[in-house]
Amino acid sequence: MIIDQHVESELHQLLIEDVRIAEQGIRVVRTEDGVSLVGEVESAERRDLICRVVAEAFPALPVRCNIGLTRVNEPSDVEEL
Repeated sequence: MIIDQHVESELHQLLIEDVRIAEQGIRVVRTEDGVSLVGEVESAERRDLICRVVAEAFPALPVRCNIGLTRVNEPSDVEEL
C-alpha cells in the first residue's frame, strides 16, 4: 500500500472520529514500509484498542504501534494551600 497524504489524512480522521477511540493526541508518522502511531495514552488496553482499530481499518498497511503509556504517580508531598 502506498502511503500518501490521502491515506495519512484518512488515518488521522479515523483516530479522531471513531467513537471507540476518539483520540487527538496520536500522531501518524510515515516510515519506509508503512506508518508508526506515536503518542501516549493512559492504559495498555487503550493503546491496544487504538492499534487494533487502525489495523482493522487498514489491513494492507503495515502499522507500528509506538504508543507509550502516560506515567501517573501519586504525589510524594502534601500540597499546602
